[in-house]
Amino acid sequence: MTVSPSISRQSELVLNQFAFSHFNEKARWGLDWKGLPSKRRNLLPGFHTRRTRSLSGATETPILEIDGEAVAGSTSILRRLEAICPKPELFPDNDAERDEVDDWIAWLDDEVGPAIRLGLFDEILKDPAYAVQIFAVGQPGWRRKGYAMIFPKIIQVLRNRMSITTESAAEANETTARALDRIASAVESTGYLVGDRFTAADLTAASLLFPLSFPPELPFSMPVSTSAAAEHWKSRWAGRAGVRWMEGIYRAHR
Repeated sequence: MTVSPSISRQSELVLNQFAFSHFNEKARWGLDWKGLPSKRRNLLPGFHTRRTRSLSGATETPILEIDGEAVAGSTSILRRLEAICPKPELFPDNDAERDEVDDWIAWLDDEVGPAIRLGLFDEILKDPAYAVQIFAVGQPGWRRKGYAMIFPKIIQVLRNRMSITTESAAEANETTARALDRIASAVESTGYLVGDRFTAADLTAASLLFPLSFPPELPFSMPVSTSAAAEHWKSRWAGRAGVRWMEGIYRAHR
């Protein structure tokens, strides 16, 4: 592993995250791909804003702390990791391929990730007990219990904040379906989105698609209990070529 002078082997990297979030998984995967050990601080949705605002001035996760510097946003984190630890690389040296990777990431971040999140939340919020288990992954038992008690009041707040309606969820799921078709077509020749090897484009796509099937390589445990809402969600996407590709990328590279 190559470590640049801007970061020492003694540097502490702290990832402030929602353990279940696909954008946060993107940052985690980047850290793991680079072989950079980090502390993972699991935040609780709805009670995270004091921490995130103190670090970045915003409410979104992930936020990576590096020796007092706060890097907010999954793509910004990937680019920072590439700068401090160039190998193994995620962004091609070839300018044309690098531009192509950037284009994929922009589309995935702006359109696909938010659509998947909206569709998933619309489904699992129908089963509050299961939603609590998902949102509170990595939290101690006493905190999960307290969260479960107040979660019914949080549901409508989440729906309002994310503009989740029957119509918006249907539109989001259509966006996801079109994205899966586009990705499946793009990887037909080489198995990868850009060129013939794994890049930040593949990492981003696979990370943001993981909630469609929750592959076993994820670095956190899914709730043991079953949920009709969750099973309905996963059955919607089962067997699609784009989902099979994502699962293959997880097996090969995660």
